[in-house]
Amino acid sequence: MQSFVYSFLLFAPHQKQHEVILKSIDVLVLHRIKGIGNKKQLALIKCYKDKRLNSLEEFLELALNQTASLKKAVELLKEFFANDLYEAAKVECENDLEKWSSAGITVVAYGSGDYPIQLEDLDDPPALLFCKGNLNLLSSPKSITVVGTRENTKLGEKIACKTVEYFSHADFCIVSGLALGIDAIAHRAALESDGTTIAVIVDLVNVSPSNNRDLAEQILKQNGLLVSENPPGTRAVPGLFAKRDRIQAGLGMAIFAIETSVDGGTMHAVNTANSIKRDVYVPDAVAAGYSNLGVKAISGTQWLVSKGKAKPYTRDSYDQISHALKQLVTSFEAKANEKASLL
Repeated sequence: MQSFVYSFLLFAPHQKQHEVILKSIDVLVLHRIKGIGNKKQLALIKCYKDKRLNSLEEFLELALNQTASLKKAVELLKEFFANDLYEAAKVECENDLEKWSSAGITVVAYGSGDYPIQLEDLDDPPALLFCKGNLNLLSSPKSITVVGTRENTKLGEKIACKTVEYFSHADFCIVSGLALGIDAIAHRAALESDGTTIAVIVDLVNVSPSNNRDLAEQILKQNGLLVSENPPGTRAVPGLFAKRDRIQAGLGMAIFAIETSVDGGTMHAVNTANSIKRDVYVPDAVAAGYSNLGVKAISGTQWLVSKGKAKPYTRDSYDQISHALKQLVTSFEAKANEKASLL
């Protein structure tokens, strides 16, 4: 059981051990209750934290005074306890945590000391993050997100590599999604630049796509991090890939969409970045030297610029962008320090 407790100390080092263990177990239990999705989990966690409770039992005692938005979740929670399911679920969660800890997986809950402050800008931040690798990367806001199409051009590959190389040398962590194409290129470019990188994926156990499992291992070997909002062993279905894109966008101080079609999956991350007021940058197609401006791979990036949803950049823009992002990093670091002082 010693390793089990240790995993929680990694989980939220700024909190008291007693509070952390109870809270983390209860968040995992909530994760198991059918009908209590991520948004309801977040609402319960926030209420739980605000009232400084020690258990879900205490929460239920006060639940009669909750808002209408929590009514359904409270009903499901009451039913869960009424059917004597809580203790069995708690034991199962403890066993899972021991197993995950043995595999080098750490669980980080919303509101804990290691939870990334920049993800709190999301409309629907993940209640839990399952992490493997260098956890320090998670709590540092000095990151940019680099994403793009799976069917990239050679020029797109070159632009991605140059962009990642510059920002890696400026000590920014590179966030991407381990997909084929631009994502994988971005991760590899970060590693080749002796930088750090975070891969936001669907499942930490069965890494997808299988073609990039060696890349995932290399990321871990070179002090990087794998992150998922899903419990280890979750089956990778298409909807989960689109859902994780918001986490990619949320972790970065800005998003660089190297190439994408108008209807490409990259647009999920771009839309999230727009919604939380993070800058979106796309290569200036003319300055980059695309011989055919009608190629599908850049149809989306050009459309984003035309709609005012993205800013075109060239290699001459790097210093200016880096300066602006470092100021934003400082702002998020101040928020993180303020949050830590309240825990």
